[in-house]
Order: sequence, then C-alpha cells, then structure tokens
Amino acid sequence: MTSGTFNSISTTVIRVAAAQVNTTVGDIDGNSQLIEKWIKLAQLQQAELIAFPELTITGYPPEDLVLYDNFIEANKTALRHIATKVKDIVAVVGFVDSEDGKLFNSAAVLHQGKIVTTYRKIHLPNYGVFDERRYFTPGDECPVISIRGIKIGINICEDIWEPIGPSEVQRKAGAQIIINLNSSPYQLGKHRHREEIVSDLSRRNNIYTLYTNQIGGQDELVFDGGSMLFDPDGKLLGNSPRFEESLLVADIKAKLTEIPVPFRQNYTNFHEKLSQVGKSSTIEIPIIKPQKKLSNLPELSISHLGRLESVYHALIIGTRDYLKKTGFKKVIIAVSGGIDSALVTTIATDAIGAENVIGVALPSRYSSEGSITDARELCSRLNVELWTIPIEPGHVAFEGMLSDTFKGTEPGLSEENTQSRIRGNLMMSIANKFNWLVLSTGNKSEMATGYATLYGDMAGAYAVIKDVPKTLVYELSEHRNARGSGCPIPQEIIDKPPSAELRPDQLDEDSLPPYDQLDRIIHMYIEERLSPDLIIQKERKVRSDDNVETVVRRIVQLIDKNEYKRRQAPPGVKITGLAFGRDRRLPIASVWEH
Repeated sequence: MTSGTFNSISTTVIRVAAAQVNTTVGDIDGNSQLIEKWIKLAQLQQAELIAFPELTITGYPPEDLVLYDNFIEANKTALRHIATKVKDIVAVVGFVDSEDGKLFNSAAVLHQGKIVTTYRKIHLPNYGVFDERRYFTPGDECPVISIRGIKIGINICEDIWEPIGPSEVQRKAGAQIIINLNSSPYQLGKHRHREEIVSDLSRRNNIYTLYTNQIGGQDELVFDGGSMLFDPDGKLLGNSPRFEESLLVADIKAKLTEIPVPFRQNYTNFHEKLSQVGKSSTIEIPIIKPQKKLSNLPELSISHLGRLESVYHALIIGTRDYLKKTGFKKVIIAVSGGIDSALVTTIATDAIGAENVIGVALPSRYSSEGSITDARELCSRLNVELWTIPIEPGHVAFEGMLSDTFKGTEPGLSEENTQSRIRGNLMMSIANKFNWLVLSTGNKSEMATGYATLYGDMAGAYAVIKDVPKTLVYELSEHRNARGSGCPIPQEIIDKPPSAELRPDQLDEDSLPPYDQLDRIIHMYIEERLSPDLIIQKERKVRSDDNVETVVRRIVQLIDKNEYKRRQAPPGVKITGLAFGRDRRLPIASVWEH
C-alpha cells in the first residue's frame, strides 16, 4: 500500500543518542541536573538529537503527585530552565503538561533555548501496574520534526504497542525515524517482547526506530533499560546494556524525499483508521551551527542477559535504589540459616556493600545447630557482621504473660508464631535505634499461601524476594554461587529441606505441597488467572496421583483467604508477570469462592 510519503536515492546522516538514565520520582531538581549532564555528554559525541525516557523530569511513575498544582508547575518551570541550556542539539524530554485543568504525559522538543513543540501521549495504559487514565488525558496530535530535511516522529511508550498508532500517522507525514520515549518496567521475558514490538513497528512502517528506556528501581518497579535502534527491515542494529546508565549513540543514514516507498501494512481501512488516531504537522528545526565532520563511532553492539542473570540484576538494582531513594544507608536482615535469608543477605551485600549490611541471628529453643552454623558461615563468606541474640528469654516471658489467658487450651499456631513475633519486634527495635531498614525475607510462595507471620517474619521495610517463587529462590542461589568468584551461599543451606523451625522437626512440606507443584499452581492461579477446575486439569497432566484436586483447591483457598496479610506486607521488587501489590488488586472482604 502506497502511503504518499517519499524517500530518495540520496541520503544524509544524522547522529542520534538515547540517554538511558536513572531518574527519581519527585526529584525535579536532581532529574533536571541529570538531563543537563547527559545532554553535554551527547554533545561531546557530536549528537544532533538526544532522547530521554518518559516523564524524565518528574520520574516515573509520579502517581498522585501529579494531582498537586505546585508539582505540575515545578516540573514545567524545570522544563523551561532546561530549554535555556539546550543550544546546538535537539533534546526530547519527558514531562507533565497541563491545559484547562487537564494533564498530559508529554514529550517536549527543545532547541536553541526554546520549546519547539510538544507531543502528548495518545495511548494511555491502564492495566497491571499502570494507572495513566487516572491522571492523564490522551493527546490528539502527532507532530513530526524536520532536521536538515530528515523527518522524525516523536511518541511515547504505549503508543508503539498499538498496531495503528501515532507512528503510522507520522510515517504517513513523511517521518523516516521514530523516537519513542519509555519507562517500561522489568518483568521476566518482557525485554524480548519489546524487541518484537519495535522490530515489527520498524518493518511494517519501513522506518528507523530509536527506543529509549529508563533504568533504576522505584518502589516495587525496576526499569531495566535496554534502549535500542532498529532499521527499516526490523533488524536490531544495537542496544544499550541493561540495568545501567548509558548513552546509545548511532548514525542513521536517512533517505531524502524524492521516490515514494510503500508502507508494509496489511490492514483493512488503514488510512481511515489513521485519521482516528490524530492529525500530523511538521515543524522545521533550523540548524544554526554548521555541521562539523562527524567523528567515528564505535561499532554498535548487541547484548542479551540470560533469564537468571536478568532477575538477579533486577533484585540488586531494586534493593539498591530503594535504599538510595529513601535516604537510608544500612540494612539489617534476620539470618536464619535458611535459603531465603541467605539469598536476601547476598543480594543486599551485592547491592550496597557488606559494610552496610548487618545480619542478626535469633536462635530459639527449636533452632538446629546446623542452622546457626550455616548462618555464621554465610556471613563469614560475605564478610557481613553477624549479631546473635537468643530469643529464649523473650519466649519464656511471653509464655508467662499469656499463661492465664491460654490456660486450658492446646498449644498451636499462636504459640509457634510468638517466636516469629518476638523476632519481628527485635528487628524493628534495632532498626528504630540505629535508623536502619529491615529487609524481610519471605518469598512469593509463602506470601501467596500465607505461610508467614504478621508482625513477625513479615515485619520490615522492603521485601526483596516477595515476587520470587521458592523454586526460583533455589535457582538464583545456585546461579549466584556460579556467578563471579567464590560461593557465598553454603551448599548445606541449598541442600537442606526448608523449615520454619518453630516446633521440633518441622518442615515446610508438613504444611505445603512440594514447592515445584506449589509454584506451578500459584503461577496458574495468580499470573494466568485460571480457575481451579482448569488448574486441576493441567496439573493432572503433570501428576497422576489422586490427591491433585484436594491440593489445588486447598492452595487456591489459602491464596484467597490470605489477601489481608499481603495488604500489610512491605513493598518488594516485581519480577514476574503479575506481582502481589499494585499488580493484583482483590477485595479482602469477599464471599466469592471459585
């Protein structure tokens, strides 16, 4: 299908840059300084255009901060100030625009001290962790900027996830390059999906696409970067390393407008649908300073991270940035000698350094000598200081205080959980005394089924592995031992059966099915949102025993009835397709049963 747009036999080169930066929500001054710094770095590389991530000035996601008028005005004031610093380069910067009481997720095009034009995001995501329709109004214009005859379309994140969107409108208006600003959070497997989306966009529109993504942790979300450039055939030309700040700089040989080249679209009523997206306009950006001969750039590289390495990076950066962005320096972790606390302690050490991590062993009358020894060995290998505080005096005191109240009853869960709550109180007291943060150690399998104690092992400021299923905890532990020098997690910790050690000879599998089965059921119920009947059908293909239906229905019931616990759990890093917290919102008081 011919679009009416044109490309030519002759070409001209434009040098573009994608600034993959780590912004902080609400730090308008700090984010502005970051933008100015990276503009200077791009100019040193002779870039004519630099693109920043979505909502660069405010940080992403700003959530209800955008409902305050002084916040919006501060971000617009910062934009105007940044514009005055922009001279012989075009900078595309994300910010929140406002007009007539409406807010817009926007990108400003800055050049020679001015805001040349503004693009307002058209497709606003409102699923999973995204709430953009709560705050923003969709735009209806698809501007194209022209630099030395090279036409460039600007749009934002979700705009390229639509089969017919702003990119198509801009392509029809003659755009040869699409610049897409993103704040796309990490989850397992998502980076490959992004590559497929951008590749298809480039191929079907016969256009270059520069995709800029941010990096860093923000509360539960982690942004992994992976900014990338695709050619008109949908080929990946190069990408930025994930989970670190970087500048992707590339020369694009754009064709000038003489010979018509068709879209590679195959949609019924394509042009009619384009008119429903928005209208286009072209803004000329005069280049005042004569272009110097471009220096040679290093060859673009393509890098990919493996599954376990990407998860481990996400956990490190999520933990590191939560501490940094909340202003805390040190953490304490209850080190039990079990696999979960071992992994959390290792992640924390990798994230902020051993000197900023304190392990606390809290042995009880039921703690095995092996667990105490394993906790010591772990901290020794990590060079983490370990404090030991036996909880027996507190345990005896609680038993005495509750003896009359519990008289005539059989010991049970309450008595077991008293130990966990003593530990929680001690950990919070230490954190309170020294202004440190407690990292809790519960995993997704435990959070799902409620196999955790409120005001006990759930107490803390940040739950590093709350979205990591138990089976993945083991995989990550083995991976970390094989990663780099040394094996920080003793093999004894990995090999021994998991136990809460709240009563004699207790094992997790006394209360829960084997973790491989449990994690499959949790995945199907939480992430795939399958009904118990469908889960039973699928599980019978894996396990043929007669107990499958009973196990599935019991686990689903546990997940449902423990929503109240999860609402009171600390935030933690999201790594799966559907995490507890802002990803999954179910009522606590509900009579619905599957």
